[in-house]
Amino acid sequence: MKKLGFNLMLAATLLCGGHSFAKPLPAELIMGNGRSWQGKLVRRDGDWVEFNTGSSAKPIRIGASTITEINFKVKIDAEKLSKMMRDREFKQIIQVLSDTIEPFSDYSDIPSNLTKYNTLLMEVLYRSGQYDKSLAISAEIAKDDRNPALQKKARLYQAMALIDAGRQTEVEALLAEYGWNLEVPDDAAPEKLYIAAKLLVMKGNYNDAMELVAKVVAFHSQNPDWMQPAEMLCAEIYTELGASNTNMYNSAEEVCRQILMLYPNTPEFDKAKQLQIRIEKLRAEQKLKESLNSEEA
Repeated sequence: MKKLGFNLMLAATLLCGGHSFAKPLPAELIMGNGRSWQGKLVRRDGDWVEFNTGSSAKPIRIGASTITEINFKVKIDAEKLSKMMRDREFKQIIQVLSDTIEPFSDYSDIPSNLTKYNTLLMEVLYRSGQYDKSLAISAEIAKDDRNPALQKKARLYQAMALIDAGRQTEVEALLAEYGWNLEVPDDAAPEKLYIAAKLLVMKGNYNDAMELVAKVVAFHSQNPDWMQPAEMLCAEIYTELGASNTNMYNSAEEVCRQILMLYPNTPEFDKAKQLQIRIEKLRAEQKLKESLNSEEA
């Protein structure tokens, strides 16, 4: 009996040409000629897509390259997702978004309305320190020029992820590709000032980095998207400078206190708490070093 069942399964696989048939996905196909079709995506077969319009018994085969965009029917609790973002439940958000996007993975090379969910996933992966995974998504979104705002955001997260991952050569090549490697003027956009400052910190050029951060604070104080990260970066720079001037630890701690007071329930709030712990550890190490040196003297 078991052998018969196995033979039937093998025969079915051979008849289907070795392809797996997932559950059909309701979707709208937008074609290059402006025409659109409502129906269900049956399966992906290499460079072809099988699509059932409902008007015929058999699905039609369409070249994937001829599809301008796919609008999937996505089921996601936007209100619940927003609450998790406010609560910074990044692990849960990553799981929800991954589960939402996974059924459509066979069509990920075709532009679709999933870009906004991939953009959010890119951001959350970055905030949770999963830089390689964030980069894999941002690199794809950065190629898509249908939505300039999302494309710009993806490029920014590409740069930040590469910097935070310590990949200096790659980030410099990326900034050169995007034309961001030129000298940053005073009236530059806050995101360019911030990215340039982070790169300088990566190179250990803390004084010049602080000048750029100061420009964000001075000229873009009404822009919380970059003001808050800039203040956090300021505290981090003070901390690095504390290695040669322990008074800088006081400055870093003061900035952290301001962040904790002004920006609750933000990524900067979390970073400030972590930095406070790091500064306490650095102070303890400095005192131990001084004690050992005095004993040796």
